[in-house]
Amino acid sequence: MKHTTPFFYSSFACTASNCSDSCCIDWEIDIDQKTASYYHTLSKKEDFSFGKRLKEEISYQDIPHFILTPNERCPFLNHQNLCDIYIHLGEKHLCEICTQHPRFHEWFGDYKESGLGLCCEEAARLLLSSPEPLTFRTTVIEEEEDKTPFDKVLLDQLLCLRKEMFTLLQDRTKTFSSRLSSLLFLAEQAQQQLDNGDLPFSFSQTSSFSSFDTNLVENLDLLLCFLQTLEPIDLGWPDRLSCIQKELPVLLSNREQFLSALHERMYEYEHLCVYFLYRYLLKATWDEDILSRVKFAIFSVSIIFLLGLCDFSKNRRYSLLDQIQNTKAYSKEIEYCDENLESVLEQSWNLPAFSTAALMDLISALF
Repeated sequence: MKHTTPFFYSSFACTASNCSDSCCIDWEIDIDQKTASYYHTLSKKEDFSFGKRLKEEISYQDIPHFILTPNERCPFLNHQNLCDIYIHLGEKHLCEICTQHPRFHEWFGDYKESGLGLCCEEAARLLLSSPEPLTFRTTVIEEEEDKTPFDKVLLDQLLCLRKEMFTLLQDRTKTFSSRLSSLLFLAEQAQQQLDNGDLPFSFSQTSSFSSFDTNLVENLDLLLCFLQTLEPIDLGWPDRLSCIQKELPVLLSNREQFLSALHERMYEYEHLCVYFLYRYLLKATWDEDILSRVKFAIFSVSIIFLLGLCDFSKNRRYSLLDQIQNTKAYSKEIEYCDENLESVLEQSWNLPAFSTAALMDLISALF
């Protein structure tokens, strides 16, 4: 099987207690059936002292899961933010979610793609630290072919389209604003051709749209209002969005200074956009929805930019660590809640602030 990953994929290692956050806090953690059966067997051994905790702190009903503490911590996360299951049973006996996180995978027959999700700050650090264009590696691995039916012709076309998008986004002879505009233009072309059954894709010269003169502040207000309707993971998240919403005119007046301070670091937003396209665009193989995923990538980069603009306006500085924390916060709220992610993709077709005109003006005004 062919296996594609970002160049830094194999470098990932959990930072455990050195992480400022923990993937073992605020999350419901399900346990795969094989591991749950093993834990259940150990829990019945009266001479095994750790078995009592495996019995009392895991629910084996329906979908097995860890019973979170009143402060939303995994019961096996100790006071040093280390995993007691890892300590007592070893890494090989962690459940599947704990072993895999923050890795993600997508299978298409004998082709597989993997990456690292950005709700993990170490994954975000690996993505954002290097100024070099993000590259990917394809190797051959020993893994059984996935038997789920899919449209191989469409997959091949989407791979070509995504490569074209990566090339466009990483052309640093052009402004980031013009690259995002061209990306949206290309996505509109591709969606129209796919809807009309015109494959293979034919890519015409991409160019930026001119301004549509939509109401920027009003559209941003709508987007921020929409985000606040979603179920928060971190209870402080809606307050952050509300603060940005209230201070939009002031924040936008600081945009030029923020861009100047980030002049040598705009590649971070380039990397983010490439990441969102890498992770989500090929899913159009299943539902033929290209445009919403490109809009989602542009929207995501824009919200992360606004989070940074807000921090810069308060502190007059914005470090790589700040960028990592904001990226993690956004990813945690949107990417790691299926309902929230689906809502964003759905509203990219319905909400006026997600229209091509509104997004083009948003790109022009922010970047």
